[in-house]
Amino acid sequence: MNLYLDSKDLINILQNGIPSLSSELNEILRKGGHSLTLSFYSVMEISAPLTSAFSNASVTTLLNQLERMPLTYIRSDIEALELNEALDAYRGHREYKGIDAFANRFDQIVDLHAQPATGIFMNYSLAETVWDLKCHDSLRGLESYANRMRQIIAADRSMPKTPAAKAHFKKVIENKLRLHNLSWVGVDLSGFAQWIYASPARCPAIRIGYEVWRKIVKNRTDSLEDSDMEDYQHLTNLPYVDAMTLDRRMFSYVSQALSSANIVYKDRIFRSAQEVLTKLNGFHA
Repeated sequence: MNLYLDSKDLINILQNGIPSLSSELNEILRKGGHSLTLSFYSVMEISAPLTSAFSNASVTTLLNQLERMPLTYIRSDIEALELNEALDAYRGHREYKGIDAFANRFDQIVDLHAQPATGIFMNYSLAETVWDLKCHDSLRGLESYANRMRQIIAADRSMPKTPAAKAHFKKVIENKLRLHNLSWVGVDLSGFAQWIYASPARCPAIRIGYEVWRKIVKNRTDSLEDSDMEDYQHLTNLPYVDAMTLDRRMFSYVSQALSSANIVYKDRIFRSAQEVLTKLNGFHA
């Protein structure tokens, strides 16, 4: 199983031994043939103390602990990969086949083209890659991302009437094609969007993000925190992992979205690392 743990869960394990010491987690993973899945964003959240002059956290120690475990790395350009595959399938009058969302090393998922300059090195550690990012002042941005997302949600909530899901999906697909610089020349955009929407198995990361976003917008009285917006960013990984931990608020939104859209990933989401470990190996803290 590929396990995607919330950054807070990873830090609690690595730094505080809650609900498991990192050595115990390592043993559970290796014994069962499981792995931890890391994304660019989860590593950035763990490494955030490097941007603070007042933090005493040893990020290098945490990253080295992580790298002793069996790891997989999930790519940052999943939406673009899904849309590319969908365009090829739609143009070729065939079914959507899915994508390869994983890379061999962390430095390969920093560059969206998966061709990092450090690729020439046979061994380049997680900590070394993060340090390179720090030296280039590239560890910042999560706060500005969260603020921007809240502004967009506020604008969507201010609309007098929320557009119908299926009809609005065309605009979402058009925006994402433009965002990822993908051409749809010769493709009927309305038909293409309807074809994707007809099956949650087509572009599943995009579909989950869309359905969860609608749930968040609909709940107009919910005041969102930075951590909620960061959690939302991780949802693109859900279709490609076997288990994911989410905090209380995001777990509720995702559960609602999966149920209402009939998307079959509900058994992959968990409220805590403890729940995941218990399922894996009958583990008890």
